[in-house]
Amino acid sequence: MTAVAPRLRPARVTLSLKDGRSATIARESHRGDFQEPYAEGDIRGKFQELAGVVLDAEGVVAVEDAVDRSDQWQSL
Repeated sequence: MTAVAPRLRPARVTLSLKDGRSATIARESHRGDFQEPYAEGDIRGKFQELAGVVLDAEGVVAVEDAVDRSDQWQSL
């Protein structure tokens, strides 16, 4: 796994139970990178969750709408 690090950041986890059973899962890279990007709904949901801590519901919608229209902005 170290041969591809840090480019892909691989990981392997093994869970061993007392009865002797075990399961191993390995990934080449973390979720959200170029190989497995987050879905738009996941990103929007995370934004809404975090922004809702400091903004009311109308503020969250206003910011999200403004970002959705950012390609139309003349300047920042």
